[in-house]
Amino acid sequence: MEIITIKPQGFAPKWYENSYPSYGNKNHAGNMRNIDLTDPSVMTQGRGVADLTNGTQAGAITTLVKGMTNAVTSNIAYGVGGAKLQQFSATAVTNEGSFPHTIDKAAVTGEDGEDVLHYKGALYYSYNHSGSTGDVGKFDLSSTFDDDFMSTTTGGAALQDAPHQMIMGGDDVMYIANGIYISKYNGTTFTEDALDFWDDSEVSSITWNHNRVIAAVNRPNLSGTNANQSAVYTWTGYDDSWEGDPIEVNGRIGALFTKNGITYIWYESFKGSSVRNTFGYLSGGRVIPLTTFAGSLPLYYQVGERDDYIVWLSDNRVYSYGSLSGEAVTFSQYMSSVRATGGGLATPFGEIIVASTASTNYNLSKESGYATDAYWYTMMFNVSTGQQLWQIDSIVIWTEEMSANAKLDTTLRYNAGVSNQALDQIAYAASKPTRHIIGKSNLPRVEDFRLELAYANGNSTNPVKIKQIEISGHPITNK
Repeated sequence: MEIITIKPQGFAPKWYENSYPSYGNKNHAGNMRNIDLTDPSVMTQGRGVADLTNGTQAGAITTLVKGMTNAVTSNIAYGVGGAKLQQFSATAVTNEGSFPHTIDKAAVTGEDGEDVLHYKGALYYSYNHSGSTGDVGKFDLSSTFDDDFMSTTTGGAALQDAPHQMIMGGDDVMYIANGIYISKYNGTTFTEDALDFWDDSEVSSITWNHNRVIAAVNRPNLSGTNANQSAVYTWTGYDDSWEGDPIEVNGRIGALFTKNGITYIWYESFKGSSVRNTFGYLSGGRVIPLTTFAGSLPLYYQVGERDDYIVWLSDNRVYSYGSLSGEAVTFSQYMSSVRATGGGLATPFGEIIVASTASTNYNLSKESGYATDAYWYTMMFNVSTGQQLWQIDSIVIWTEEMSANAKLDTTLRYNAGVSNQALDQIAYAASKPTRHIIGKSNLPRVEDFRLELAYANGNSTNPVKIKQIEISGHPITNK
């Protein structure tokens, strides 16, 4: 008898390249949706989502929220998108008094919020508008809004029509991504062209690390399957040019993010005529790839951290990469936004807040309960030879003790994915078993197989937490 023992982990390498993947180790997932692997001992349903109070178009959220702050004051954060500046807590979006604030710059229309930053005791919000330029407004955190602040302050100028991520450097200066420039504001004076790049380039993201501004610049900034000669630049914040040689990236850069002294990067590369997304980090003047992933390229307002994990939004899926144990690194798809098009992502109160939209529907939502559209599939195991098939004898799953209404459906898929067999459902029982035999008799002889675990009939409050899977079988002459 042969035994395959599986302790569920994250995605297999490039799992999305094949609907029935076989490359990776036996613990890897051939596919998954909304799965939580943050506890190294178990795999379970990822987090569900619930709208914040007033967090839809029926309340305060009538545009897609993009940039969001961390907490600015106790249990209060801010976000911006469209012509609306939003204030929200861990449970509700403010829908009274000054909020939502409508951004209204004189003589223009189409104000479209980009980012928000708490700096020197005030809140700043960047946006583009119909004049093919942009601006930065200021809120004093009390009652006064100045929607055209940056274009009218000392040294003031309109921003370019471009992404406008804003960061506060360790030198206590605000830096703004501004088309072909990085602009800066020191609390008194605005400098539009503090650092300039080429006329056909665009600064897509900025971050602060090693006492420097780290900037991602796309050139010629073309989307789709069009090659960009992009690069990452390091700048002191005061010199006339960047330091040393840039780190060149053959593809379009979406975002940079710094955590614990490491700057992470998301960028597009190409596989033939298709686009591939890559997540990695910067080290020693080069990009170190960590993994590739399916979906859209995250932008600066769609990346962040949760606990010890780097998280990002691609399409409407939240991905998670990291390790709580400091040893076993996992890459998983952790949760999803309510709507099909994702907006901003942030963790101002320790858990993920995510914005999304579909048509005229808008949501600002938080982690809540457990997802019931979750699933996790094993790798495909090729167990046959030219002369032998493999008789599956039994399939056993170990779980933690379950509570009422916890359920998990199981399916065996085999022979190039053409055939499948429903196995026994794992469900809560008063005896609280932790060892579940889901298949023992009448199991097929197979060339290859995978096990599919689905929570569609599960519970959003009481999950099924899987510790280990054991599949036993033996070779048999092919007749």
